[in-house]
Amino acid sequence: MSYITLSFLGMLLVLQLCFAIPKPDADSPASHHEFNTDNKLYKATLEQFVKVAIPLGEQYGDVLEKVLEDLKAHEEAANYETQIEHLQELIKGAKHLKGDSDDETLRNILKLESDLAGAQAASKKASDPHLVHDLFEKDGGKEYLEKFRKSMGEFFDGFDDAFEEYAKDLSEEEKADHEDFLKWFKEFKEADDFPYQFEKFVGFFKFFNPELFKEKRK
Repeated sequence: MSYITLSFLGMLLVLQLCFAIPKPDADSPASHHEFNTDNKLYKATLEQFVKVAIPLGEQYGDVLEKVLEDLKAHEEAANYETQIEHLQELIKGAKHLKGDSDDETLRNILKLESDLAGAQAASKKASDPHLVHDLFEKDGGKEYLEKFRKSMGEFFDGFDDAFEEYAKDLSEEEKADHEDFLKWFKEFKEADDFPYQFEKFVGFFKFFNPELFKEKRK
């Protein structure tokens, strides 16, 4: 996973508060642990996620605006037209993450990936293939990345606790039906490489809302 991708998406997951999984009503679909967007763990995780996503998206956009300004002022700017176009779209998306619902906000976040990749693609015309990366570091991206790496440990601790609480309420039949989900969590906890653990966590949402990931691949 790329440097800029990790810095943004990782920061979106820096949740300083512990997850609070509400006790659903007996008649609520969430009370049955159904694996859809009404699931109580999914809703609690996503709710915390979007609370920090919107302001952090704006901050990320601010960093990229500096990168864009420097790239346009570079003597070889004409050779970075594609990267400039992708950065402009990325800035627009990062600063307008909020949707009409939490699920729509998550969809907007996932849609950023293609522009992230495009913005970092090496220019075949330019002499410096690492210019965008170097500008990102110079304009505050490195500090941004260091900050979220430090905070991610606290976030994962909170998520671990929430998952363990959720799993305790699962019946033996439900555990058998969702063995792949429990296996995913075990692999997530055992991961000792940060980029790998981060990617594993993003996969959490796929268990409950797989359609979002199908849209992302289009």
